[in-house]
Amino acid sequence: MVIEDWRPPIVEMVMVKQNLAAWDPKGIFPNHLPEVAATEESIHVAEQALGVRFDREHRGFLSFADGWKCFHQSITLLGTTELVAGPLRDAALEAFEYAPELLEELGRSTESLLPIAASLEQADVFVMLIDDGSVGPKVLWLAEGELIDTFDSFGQYFISMIEYTNRRITKMQEEAKKAGLVD
Repeated sequence: MVIEDWRPPIVEMVMVKQNLAAWDPKGIFPNHLPEVAATEESIHVAEQALGVRFDREHRGFLSFADGWKCFHQSITLLGTTELVAGPLRDAALEAFEYAPELLEELGRSTESLLPIAASLEQADVFVMLIDDGSVGPKVLWLAEGELIDTFDSFGQYFISMIEYTNRRITKMQEEAKKAGLVD
């Protein structure tokens, strides 16, 4: 299933993140709204700068939200400008300098990976694979030189992050009950 209308999953993630914030009084997990939609022109400019054609589903997402700060924990989903350059892209690519064996295992160079989500605080990096100037649908979750998970599409990655966040909320609720903070 390819997500065509990104409004429902974006709204769902906003609501899930608001629920997480309610269970996170110390603000451990930052809560931000997604960025305003990218214009077709800004998507095209990013593709031109990178010399690629974005995956259809990822491109569709960008047309609804041009990135999302702290989308999952402190990991930011990169917008069109950040996909091309900036500290988050640099941090994502720098992760491979410390784990060159991962590139070897993937049979890739950094030029054939498009970082789509990264953090300055966490080691997690999410990348899509570039082949012959096109970004494929698959998303890889990498951290500390290890492949953590693989998603068949950008949409599957997005929905999975909603599920991971829901699991975090459940864990926080269970811990609050054990501590006697709630019934």
